[in-house]
Amino acid sequence: MERIAPPRPALRLSMMAAALASALLAGVPASAQLSTATLRGQVTAAGAASPAGTPVTAVNQANGYTYRTTTRGDGSYVLTGLAPGSYQVRVGDQATETVTLSVGQVSTLDLATGAPAAGQTQRVVITGSAQRRDVTTSEVGTSVSREQIERLPQVTRNFLSFADLAPGVRFDVDQSGNVTLRSGAQNQDNVNVFIDGVSQKNNILRGGVSGLDSSRGNPFPQSAIAEYKVIAQNYKAEFDQVSSAAITAVTKSGTNELHGDAFWDHTGTNITAMDPFQKKAEAQGIGRPSSKQDQFGMTLGGPIKKDVAHFFLAYEGKKIDDPRQVVLQNANLLPNTGVVPGLLAQQGATVSKFDEDLFLGKVNLRISDAHELEATVRVRRETDLVPEDKLLSLPGNEVARDNDEDRFDVKHTWTTDRFVNEARIGYEKYTWNPHSSATDPYIKYKISPSNTANNVKDVAIAGGSPNAQFRQQKGLLFQDDLTYTGLDKHTIKGGFKIKRMEYDLSGTARSVDMYEMLIDNVTGQPRQMKFEGALAPVGVSFTNKQYGLYLQDDWQVLPKLELNVGLRYDYEDNMLNDSYVTPADRVAIFDRQDPRDGAPAGQTYAQSLAKGGVNIRDYISTGDSRKAFKNAWQPRLGFSYDVMGDRSSVVFGGWGRAYDRAVANYALDELQKNSQPGGEIWMIRNDHKAPYTDQFSLGLRQALGIWNGEVGYTNSRSRNQFNWFGGNRDPQGGWGNQSPIDPLWGSVPGYSTLILGDFISQAKTETVYVKMDKPYTRASRWSVTATYTYSDGKTTNKEWTNDIFNWTYGRYPGQWYPSALVEKHRLVVAATSGDLLPWGLMASAKATFGSGLPYRVTDCHTGFNNCVSIKGDGDNFKQVDVGVSKDVTFRFGALTLRADVINLFNSVNYGGYDGWIGGPPGTASPNRYGGDNPNVGLANAMGGPMRTLKLSARYAF
Repeated sequence: MERIAPPRPALRLSMMAAALASALLAGVPASAQLSTATLRGQVTAAGAASPAGTPVTAVNQANGYTYRTTTRGDGSYVLTGLAPGSYQVRVGDQATETVTLSVGQVSTLDLATGAPAAGQTQRVVITGSAQRRDVTTSEVGTSVSREQIERLPQVTRNFLSFADLAPGVRFDVDQSGNVTLRSGAQNQDNVNVFIDGVSQKNNILRGGVSGLDSSRGNPFPQSAIAEYKVIAQNYKAEFDQVSSAAITAVTKSGTNELHGDAFWDHTGTNITAMDPFQKKAEAQGIGRPSSKQDQFGMTLGGPIKKDVAHFFLAYEGKKIDDPRQVVLQNANLLPNTGVVPGLLAQQGATVSKFDEDLFLGKVNLRISDAHELEATVRVRRETDLVPEDKLLSLPGNEVARDNDEDRFDVKHTWTTDRFVNEARIGYEKYTWNPHSSATDPYIKYKISPSNTANNVKDVAIAGGSPNAQFRQQKGLLFQDDLTYTGLDKHTIKGGFKIKRMEYDLSGTARSVDMYEMLIDNVTGQPRQMKFEGALAPVGVSFTNKQYGLYLQDDWQVLPKLELNVGLRYDYEDNMLNDSYVTPADRVAIFDRQDPRDGAPAGQTYAQSLAKGGVNIRDYISTGDSRKAFKNAWQPRLGFSYDVMGDRSSVVFGGWGRAYDRAVANYALDELQKNSQPGGEIWMIRNDHKAPYTDQFSLGLRQALGIWNGEVGYTNSRSRNQFNWFGGNRDPQGGWGNQSPIDPLWGSVPGYSTLILGDFISQAKTETVYVKMDKPYTRASRWSVTATYTYSDGKTTNKEWTNDIFNWTYGRYPGQWYPSALVEKHRLVVAATSGDLLPWGLMASAKATFGSGLPYRVTDCHTGFNNCVSIKGDGDNFKQVDVGVSKDVTFRFGALTLRADVINLFNSVNYGGYDGWIGGPPGTASPNRYGGDNPNVGLANAMGGPMRTLKLSARYAF
């Protein structure tokens, strides 16, 4: 039920957006830099500033599109809205050599005109270093070029693989092939990717980007990406729904010449080294199954009409047969009797299959020098068969996971010599659908050394997958971004976005009966420890309208000093199903006498909770009690100071606030849990907030011959991260006899535990980084980028991550813990070369070295009521990847043969450790900590691939 209040926030925002748009169109238009570049500088003639009104044009060398402006009163010029690419710049009828612009780049190019020398053609002289055209930005980040995307070695063909060249950014692939992208100690949900200026935000699930959560696939065809920029800190006001790393990418377009390519990549078990776990299984007689991964695709682009209309098409497919060895865990504790022989018989090799198809189609139409249309369509289809638990699942305990996406976007660009207006409309539909056709009960078998319910260990999982879920987001977008350059020393940007999102969330996490069975370590017979019956699907559908508004001024205060001043405002009217009503049976328990031992007569359950600081009224939703967050004001400030005036030494920095959003799936969690009679009680706080990060940075960029150096300091403080936490308290408002690391499970008799959701957790990260970059040039034909980052990350989440659970929130207020997401030391180096090696070979390499992620260790060796958390240190991470290729030229194209070796030195990189020290020693020998788990501190998963050879062939024309 919708609240009525005069005036409604949505109406106020619409009025604000309309007013700003009208004002901008009337006098100060503005535009975004999410998918374009800006070229600016000073024009001099005979040593003096060029007269106002001198025409300056830039001609795109690939498609012939021309962009025009004139000099301002001080002889300066600004060309904005330029597609990344190579341009010939003209002042009047005199031309420069071509210059190359990158996505999101603000490039300074000073030009000098004059009479030509005898016998020479008139040319405009470029003054300053051509290699240092993007050093005056206040942003902290890294550009990834098309050459790096194509040349650097990798296996996945995920274009985001090189995002970790930016300070503090991590791109991780887990043992199942799922990708995580994050920056610092912040939540993985807080990143965002913009492709051709369009946000790819995942509104319903985790991972930040649609299709990135729980997928072995790629979010976009890599062959369609021209280049991208990773901004780790201090992005400008046009970036929305992001409070961590922002990535802006631009796709390829057709040119005046017909070009295309076709490629095939292959790798497999026979050219991949075994990891330690596979070697151990092989020693037990369980061989590694044959597997393979094939990736293939094509692109085609060219003119529909030269200099006017162009098209571009891209397709990529991926097929994976992923090996998995089924091995019973803790087999040394199992007797060879009862159900055990039957479980042992299911050991062996099995394969998980994956299929993905990605398609992009794009048309550009240059109606005139002032007007351009661009239409893009994208389709993703993905199916994945994965085990419920890669380590424990027996054959058949698997879920089929579909991941589909459709997007359509139309953009109109209107360009004059003083402003550029980009207006777009878009449609998106993203669907995530894990499901299983199995009907057998899900059974998790466990074993205990003491044959009791204490210190139980997993053995295997049999039966069908209980997972049957459906998540979908659909959206319609209208967005307008403008840039005004007619005011001396100012480039003013602004715009608004209106988006109508529909969420369809349904399913059940228990489509079959679920058992936990403890195997008797003498008879081998299982006895039931826990039973949860199958649940019928439950769902919710709701609409959420999103509004965004921003204004940005890049002000050249002095010839050496530029200020970047921006303000952004965002609002969502229904982020978490605000019309939800807490079921009456759940509400009723709080106003009754607390029936638990120790509760005084007349004290209600709500009053017991209140003694522990929990006001349960804040979480009971009546359908009109939830409040949308209205305070997402985001100032963003930056500066750059060119010390010598020649861009050789630039001091830069900034401060800004950036808001993100919570995923809609939390609303479904609440609905599903509360639909179970007598089950758990899940409640979200009515007063919604939104996660945000305050960012501060300061640094120096320094020219070092042909190298560009950079050193900097960054500080980020994230607040309002959404977490579920244990809401129960004893009748005195305390934690009962629970261990210091455990919440007080349960609630009143007749119901299961009380779980509350609120925007409560914080994270902070400080980094010091050093970057060295030698750009690729036609003369040198080689490049090197190296980034070293020292990081100190902390979190208030007792689980040591910014995950969605913070079970003991409120028990230790104000305490910070090490973040399990941040390494202290990390070095990433990437290098490419042209045909500088013998026989025309081209080489590339990427090396990653890290000090290892910390992990949380649970220590209960002094008693299960005295458990504490201590820090475990993961092993160092080291991986060196290399690639070698050879071009063979034919009359109608070129064939490239290539070999990539991932993890050349076959380094063993672990990604998980046994963090259970154990209880008081019993019959087992105590470990070095005093507990009864001899495996504590030992790795239980891989954090990177073993040596892998990938073979590739590509034909291009």
